[in-house]
Amino acid sequence: MDPTRLALLVGRSMEGDPEAFGELVTGVTPGLRQYCKTFFSSWHDAEDAAQDAWIRAWQSLDSLRERAAFKTWLYRLPRNICLDRIRQRANDQQPVDGEALERTPVPERELPENIAVQRGEIADAWEIINSLPSALRQTFVLVALQEMSYKEAALVTNVSESTVRGRLARARNAISEAVS
Repeated sequence: MDPTRLALLVGRSMEGDPEAFGELVTGVTPGLRQYCKTFFSSWHDAEDAAQDAWIRAWQSLDSLRERAAFKTWLYRLPRNICLDRIRQRANDQQPVDGEALERTPVPERELPENIAVQRGEIADAWEIINSLPSALRQTFVLVALQEMSYKEAALVTNVSESTVRGRLARARNAISEAVS
């Protein structure tokens, strides 16, 4: 989304305009969902985390200090949500009901295998990206795919800019090795 349009929609949303917020959600959700996917193997989990992030964003929009910082502020929300869910799953002693999961309907067009066929080589690229260690994968998605600056990615991931640069270099090297 164009930064000028983004700033305008953020300002209107901060003033309580639900239509502007709806447009923000529509414009930013694909990237947010993609970022959430770096934490989970399931698109369903990524979608849930992205939705929860938007709910938190709407509820705490008044805590945003600068409109220009919206994207980094927003991306920290799902990062925290995803990390909390990962911790919770690690501590959860309840077995997963595999039969219930199998009965959960998934629209045909959203099945991973159908998306992979529809997108051809993109699926191969995502397989390589998903094989990266979590920290490298998150950094790569934020900088290379979401076009965040090193500074913005550092704020989202809570590391230094030099760490972001190092992680991005290692991610790019790993991807290059995997493709050759």
